[in-house]
Amino acid sequence: MTKAALNQNELRALRKLTGEPEVFSSSIQSSSLLSSSTCDAMSSMPVPDAPDSGLLVKISHAGACYLEGQTRNRRFTPQFPGNEVAGTVHEIGNNLPNANFTVGDRVMVLPKEDSINTGYAEYVPVDDINRVIQVPNRVPLEVAAMLPGDALKAYAAVNCAAPHVEKLRKVKSSVNILVIGGSSLGLWSVKLAKYMMGRNCNNVRLFVADNSIDRLLTAQDHGCYDIIHWNEEDHEQYIVERTLDSCRGGVDVIIDYVGTNRTMQRCLKVLNREGLILVGGNKPCETSISLSTLAAKQQSIVGVPRGNVNQLIQLLNAVQEKQVEIPAYKVFPVEDANHIFEEICECRITERAVFRFGSQSSGHLVDNH
Repeated sequence: MTKAALNQNELRALRKLTGEPEVFSSSIQSSSLLSSSTCDAMSSMPVPDAPDSGLLVKISHAGACYLEGQTRNRRFTPQFPGNEVAGTVHEIGNNLPNANFTVGDRVMVLPKEDSINTGYAEYVPVDDINRVIQVPNRVPLEVAAMLPGDALKAYAAVNCAAPHVEKLRKVKSSVNILVIGGSSLGLWSVKLAKYMMGRNCNNVRLFVADNSIDRLLTAQDHGCYDIIHWNEEDHEQYIVERTLDSCRGGVDVIIDYVGTNRTMQRCLKVLNREGLILVGGNKPCETSISLSTLAAKQQSIVGVPRGNVNQLIQLLNAVQEKQVEIPAYKVFPVEDANHIFEEICECRITERAVFRFGSQSSGHLVDNH
């Protein structure tokens, strides 16, 4: 009998055997989330069976997934395998004779919510083949791995914003879009806005706000109109005035990937009449909003959807045809995960980090901005 992907209890047991900590913190200087002894123990676990009506995917690349906003707390619980995975078909279920898949096919997976944090897993059983998408040879697997996660969420957010932006363009000389968060989500939003709203859309200006100067400089290199430093140590009114000054009066569309009470209140203070706020934060929070003010100003607040399979296929096709520029990313051996998360936490890595499984792992930078 074979075993499914490791769950959190199994991962804790393995860590106890190897003396590894259960929770990652940036204060830990030398511990390794995936030490060689841990990897040896995990690699000796039986390979799971393919579901009868599904596939078993061997992961070659996985994005360094974590909840947005946790870097500000200097504390992580990294997600493995996460929601950014790509690899090859390792086995096909017995009851799946005509699914157009063969062993060795290059694929990416749109995971279910309950499977993105099941522990270190190099083999992922997928029972719904509609969530497995074949990857053309022209798209590297490390790029394909990024698409189901941050790229798809940014695609869904920009897609939601596009009709509102188009409506405002007809009545305004310029439309200001503010993206809150300069990490991978923000970088993908910059690139996708150019693709989905037109490269020659001169009257649309896209701004990026973040607490990290390093992230903002990276966003600036990726082609946003301007950057705004939201230094959380500054007085709130100063941050609001700085934002209004940078955007020359106000913001028409806001995509908030942080989604805290503080960012929401700040957004409401800089949002123009008939403005739209798209909220995409992963942290649960409560905030107070005046519905009468929203109605009087004809403003709207909408949740950012995660994106669906059809949008993922559209995104993959655009990447394959080189219609969308890929934000800068770096590939690292998965064994270096703990160190890489520490570097991300300290903003020493501002590009998207992608882990490679297997002995041929090597770190390299791909910069497409």
